[in-house]
Amino acid sequence: MGFVIYTAVGVEGVAYGGNCSGNGDCVEANNVCTLTKCACSATSYKEDSNPTCATKIALGGKCTATPTGQCVDTNAECDATDSICSCTTSYFKNKKSVCVAQITTIDHTCDATQTADDQCSVDDTECRNDGTESKCLCKTTHYKNGAACAIRKKPEETCAAHQCVTHATCNTTANKCKCNAGYTATPTTTPTMCSGVMKVANLWYMMAVPIFVSIMSLLR
Repeated sequence: MGFVIYTAVGVEGVAYGGNCSGNGDCVEANNVCTLTKCACSATSYKEDSNPTCATKIALGGKCTATPTGQCVDTNAECDATDSICSCTTSYFKNKKSVCVAQITTIDHTCDATQTADDQCSVDDTECRNDGTESKCLCKTTHYKNGAACAIRKKPEETCAAHQCVTHATCNTTANKCKCNAGYTATPTTTPTMCSGVMKVANLWYMMAVPIFVSIMSLLR
């Protein structure tokens, strides 16, 4: 009587792209068995220069133009100019070094503790407290104009309420920006701002009063 002995043949040392039946078959670093093929793990990527799987790169880390998928954050890519992993358009790097969606509307609440200056995506907006809570607001040099921010109106420019530069108010009769009391349109020709420059007459008055008081004190 004869005997037939069956020997199980295991798969050992399977390289990237080779057939596998389990993760233990893939011998190369950062390789896992995916759909019966050894491939890069979720935390690694296939390098162009050699057949190895390199660990994905954190935000701010150096990267190369190719391949895609080098950055560990799924909302980041290799910046073509700086060659570092940066958040893609419409995302910003938060204080936890994670790419999160930018705020796309004015007056929407934001996190003022974030150090990123691109949390608010609308041009000329910033995250600051409005006296009640932090919101994406137009910069102080701009005013809200629908869904955008427009640069504030200069002295003598046609305006509506709350559109004028600092220390100026929109005159409802002339519909023009006028400097508030105590402020002067500067420069005189084509003014761009309202400054607290005192008139010469007022300056002489302020100098004369203390002198007069001192003289009167001596005469007593």
